[in-house]
Amino acid sequence: MRGQLCDQLAGQALRLAGDHSGDGPLLFYWQREGGRPGEIDYLIQAAGRIVPVELKSGTAGAMKSLHQFMFDKRLSLALRLDENPPSVMKMDVKTTQGDRVRYRLVGLPIYLAFRAVEVLEGAPRS
Repeated sequence: MRGQLCDQLAGQALRLAGDHSGDGPLLFYWQREGGRPGEIDYLIQAAGRIVPVELKSGTAGAMKSLHQFMFDKRLSLALRLDENPPSVMKMDVKTTQGDRVRYRLVGLPIYLAFRAVEVLEGAPRS
C-alpha cells in the first residue's frame, strides 16, 4: 500500500509542477516491450527536455530500468523521488547488459515533487 500512496502523491504533485495552467502537464509512463521487464514511473518535460522520473517509497532501491532507459534514449538528466534529502549525483554505471551510461541524477524528497520542474530547469545541461 505504501508504494501506491507514494505513486499517487508524486503523480499529483508532478501535475502541479511548473507554470502550467488548467489541469497541469500530462504525465507519461514507459514500459519495455518484449524481452526483459522494466518500467519508468513517470516521464515529464522540463527545460525543453524529456526527464524520466524514478519513484522509490523508501530511501534505497535498484534503478536498473532507469539506467537502461538512460542508455537507450541517450538522455543526460533524470529525477529520483524518494525519502532522501535533495541531491545531485553524477552517475557512471553499467546497465545489466554491460553498457556504460553516464548521466546526472537529481534526487528530491517526495514531498518536493511539486517543485521538480523548477529544480530541473536549473540543472546544468551536461
